Amino acid sequence: MTEMPEVLIQTTPGTPPGMAPDMAPGAGDLLSDLLESMHVTGMVLFRAEFREPWSVTSADSGQLAAMLALGSSRVIPFHIVGAGSCLLALPGREPVRLDSGDAVVLPSGGVHRLGGCGDSAAPVHIGQLLPQLPWTGMPVVEHGGGGASTSIVCGFIRCDELLFHPVLGHLPEVLHIRPDSTPSDQWLATTIRHTVNEAGKPQPGWRTMLPRLTELMFVEILRKHMQTLTAGEVGWLAACNDAVAGPALKLLHAAPLEDWTLERLARGVGVSRTVLGERFKHFLDQPPMQYLGHWRLQLAARHLKSSELPIKTIADHARYESEAAFSRAFKRRFGLPPGDWRRKQARTQG
Repeated sequence: MTEMPEVLIQTTPGTPPGMAPDMAPGAGDLLSDLLESMHVTGMVLFRAEFREPWSVTSADSGQLAAMLALGSSRVIPFHIVGAGSCLLALPGREPVRLDSGDAVVLPSGGVHRLGGCGDSAAPVHIGQLLPQLPWTGMPVVEHGGGGASTSIVCGFIRCDELLFHPVLGHLPEVLHIRPDSTPSDQWLATTIRHTVNEAGKPQPGWRTMLPRLTELMFVEILRKHMQTLTAGEVGWLAACNDAVAGPALKLLHAAPLEDWTLERLARGVGVSRTVLGERFKHFLDQPPMQYLGHWRLQLAARHLKSSELPIKTIADHARYESEAAFSRAFKRRFGLPPGDWRRKQARTQG
């Protein structure tokens, strides 16, 4: 018998009335569940010492992933200012000032520019400043004039973009974190400081320590962003905070292959079908069953990419009546039939 992919195994077979044991409204941790399924990993790429005047431009996340042969279609860049100050500029946006202790994450991974706060300088592409691969250690980039110095730690977060899409699609272009004196921010400030120190003076075990620190920083930044969302904001993280949409998302993610209907899901959350539909439409711009269908397809795509399971097996596990129906739905969602999409992913990773 072919084993069912772990991520597609329903967590709660037969739990009436569609309620997972640990996923009742208000219970569980949806963000952790999603982050764990995405295999989030962090990496510090290089350390930079810039002196005024200076200016560098980045590659976009897809170019960065290809340049480093990561086997990913894209990554999420981040920068930490260890000392000094600089300006971060994205096309069509006002520059953002970053000071010592600040961290910035760019979820969309677009091209951006970092530069000094003083006199302008002609921008240089970061690829021109980095040594050729392979690297035996962490590169240190030195660039600029003879003025004030700014130290920056640059890296990226890598994850399964297919599974991160619900979150990624609603995050702002820039997540700028400036820790304050609150207890949670003190913890984040300490993590940022440890990351800077470890990158500046690597100690035994740094190859293990730095990824863990950056992953913790990323999760804390997402949590901080969730806490700052206002009642009028929309998106996946905002939906998690909602008293109706949040518990419904927990149920769907806990048991994606359960035989859900709108009525059963509404009953599990304790609201009417109308209220449930309205809350999903407000936050996610789609009804609950459409969201579930998209999530099943994203899980199926992940296994097309990471396993050699037959397409028919994946279609069956994704609760499609036939391989043909699965292929039609998959092509609508991802632009290619499952077999062609799988071969394209294999070429990209190879």
